[in-house]
Amino acid sequence: MLEEEGTPEAYRRRYFELKEQGQKGDASRSLESLSQEDRSPKDIRLSESVPPGWYWSGRVSRGETLRIVNESGDSSVSALFWNAADPSERLNPADTIKVQWTAHIEGGRLLLSDMGRVLAALTRDTCHFHDCLAGGSTPSSNARKYGPGRISRNSRDNFILAASKHGLSSRDVGPCISFFAPVLVDPSGKLAWREGVRKPGDYVDLRAEMDILVALSNCQHPLDPETGGSDEPVSVIIWQDSRPGEKDYCRHATQEARRAFENTGILFE
Repeated sequence: MLEEEGTPEAYRRRYFELKEQGQKGDASRSLESLSQEDRSPKDIRLSESVPPGWYWSGRVSRGETLRIVNESGDSSVSALFWNAADPSERLNPADTIKVQWTAHIEGGRLLLSDMGRVLAALTRDTCHFHDCLAGGSTPSSNARKYGPGRISRNSRDNFILAASKHGLSSRDVGPCISFFAPVLVDPSGKLAWREGVRKPGDYVDLRAEMDILVALSNCQHPLDPETGGSDEPVSVIIWQDSRPGEKDYCRHATQEARRAFENTGILFE
């Protein structure tokens, strides 16, 4: 017996079809095989080092690529993103996970805003482990991790300082993504840290799909079992990228990705 359109059975079948499509394959390998472009840094307009415990903030224009380099292999970098034209639109980690059917955000995936648009696309990724679940460090998480009375910088305070440089306040500081943070969900449902997957020189390339404001915090992730704190800098590089081609994986990976790019394109019509 055929399912009638609009019935619960039809919606359930469609749900699992979309889920399978969204989770199908290895995004990073597909990205590598489909990309025809050389994304090595050319026409660099900015190259800076972010000391341990400190932050960087700036504007990345549409079509530019932001590369974050984990020089030592021991750092995690928490990040926030806002629409530069309207900072009330910002990164939404929950939608980034939900719309793409996975919490495993890696190369080939998108960073989505709370308006269903694409802030940036992950066009290159050598680490493949970035956390949208646990969030960055805070004064309270540092107190639990390092013990009371120890003075240590944290991502929450860094984000507030970074936001203030763009006329924003603590109200504009929401949930973040942490790059180079191998956070997994264990069989009991708890968040766990996976050792041994980060390596020196790991990097992630983020191609801005609209003009964005970015805040990066080079503070140790709250779930990192190392309690010595990050003592190594990370590098930030920005360059003008080539226009994405017809085979650009990020734009065509799933129906949801295509729809998010359509929503973004409305801003530039």
